[in-house]
Amino acid sequence: MSYRVDSFGDVTSFDDGVSLLMSGTSTETNQRLLDAVTPKADERSVVITTNTGAATVLKELERRGADREQIGIIDCTNADSEIEDVPVRTLSSPGDLTGISLEFAKLFDRDMDDESVRARVGFASVSTALMYTELRTMFRFLHVFTARIRSGGMFGTFALDPTMHEEKAHNTIRAVFDCEADVDEDGISVSGTGFE
Repeated sequence: MSYRVDSFGDVTSFDDGVSLLMSGTSTETNQRLLDAVTPKADERSVVITTNTGAATVLKELERRGADREQIGIIDCTNADSEIEDVPVRTLSSPGDLTGISLEFAKLFDRDMDDESVRARVGFASVSTALMYTELRTMFRFLHVFTARIRSGGMFGTFALDPTMHEEKAHNTIRAVFDCEADVDEDGISVSGTGFE
């Protein structure tokens, strides 16, 4: 099995357990990330958002064809987001990486007892979270988090805006991922492993 994607350059699917880094301006990568995490039939999606409120994320996923019962959101924008029929976990800071891990585990324990559930995970954006935490801490978090995606057979997509960081930070972060998509207004080019 693999995770199918639409309008993603030459790529049509990603292998189970793959984590993808999307590099480009926030506007471009956020839209493409939502494209990639929109669940197909019999899939779930969990979106961790640090820069857009849960209501907007939900609206965008529904616009792309997702149903509410397929979606879980971890909102780190400190916005108050009570949404009907969608589990929303609220955190007060994008830098609360421990909180993100705990809430992620709770969402899966609560909703995904069934081992066979296929899930897409989106993190928008690593750049925003990096403004609140150290690079080394972020690297360790991503290392553990992507290992969890791999062992759970999920598909993870993480957005990063290279213009917000020094090259060293970008290179450190990209080392954690199986593949990377460079996103600009002309389209997407994907490099690395784990896709077709």
